[in-house]
Amino acid sequence: MKPFITTAAGFCFGLILLVPATAVAQEPDKTATSAHLFRRENLLALARWRVTAKEGHLLCEVSEETAASAANSPTRILTIFREDGTKLVKVFKFETPDSILNMYPLGDYNGRFFTSWVGGSAYHLRVWAFVDGQVKQVLDEGSKLPPEFLYDNKGQESVLITDPAMENGKWTATNGTTTVFKWTGQVYEKIGVVPWTKRLQCLSKESCAS
Repeated sequence: MKPFITTAAGFCFGLILLVPATAVAQEPDKTATSAHLFRRENLLALARWRVTAKEGHLLCEVSEETAASAANSPTRILTIFREDGTKLVKVFKFETPDSILNMYPLGDYNGRFFTSWVGGSAYHLRVWAFVDGQVKQVLDEGSKLPPEFLYDNKGQESVLITDPAMENGKWTATNGTTTVFKWTGQVYEKIGVVPWTKRLQCLSKESCAS
């Protein structure tokens, strides 16, 4: 699944490697090396994320941990490392039974880190940000359709998540509604829920209400 980018903000994506809730914790004590990560057989995805401050460049990986018994689902683990010379220092960890679809930064520098997963019959859209020196989850939403991104004239994104309508046995966006979350610099603020046909006009609480 790839999200739809409605307008461009002039950025490029970091390295992405894709092959083929939940616990969140800061863990700054474990180290590894880049070469070690690439050689691991349980590696599912790998992407670089460039952020501010001394953290600089982060390396994000998703790996799979086999379940103890066949009756249980495997665990997928998102781990984020800070590059420290030739070593990688673990700064964040997230676990889920969902399968990873894709992940990438929403910008070349200090953008949010977008991930999409699938579990059950829905997509799970999870976004992280580097705020106040820490990796923080800033969005966790479910959807039956891929998200869209809309950028304002300052390059700040809104995430558009559509709840489709069932028509003739199929999910369609046309008669559905779209929830719009706008990045404020600290969090994603829900600014409105509008008909799908009006979603590109929802740029602020005022425009959404009208």
